[in-house]
Amino acid sequence: MNRPNNQDVLIEDVKASQRNTLWPDAMVNSSSVDALILKGSAKATQVQRVGIAIWGLTFVCLGVVFECVAFEKGEAFSVFIGLLFLALGTTVFLNAFKRRHSPEQDIS
Repeated sequence: MNRPNNQDVLIEDVKASQRNTLWPDAMVNSSSVDALILKGSAKATQVQRVGIAIWGLTFVCLGVVFECVAFEKGEAFSVFIGLLFLALGTTVFLNAFKRRHSPEQDIS
């Protein structure tokens, strides 16, 4: 008959949610977000997919800006940086559309 009361449950829930702000847990969460953005996931939710697509479009826009600056000023460094941003943005944007393979596609 030693059931925890609502206050104890609430305290444990708050402690568990704040555990992510400490160093080892924050590092694990950060690496999983980086992997989701850079590698994509077939299990990503719609909200995660929209976020990944926005990040990808942001990098693509940065690449276009650098390429425009390189075109105006003729700087080779800006061309290089712009191409890197374009490649990264395209990769991240396409990761937003990775889907889970259905078993019917695996049959050959």
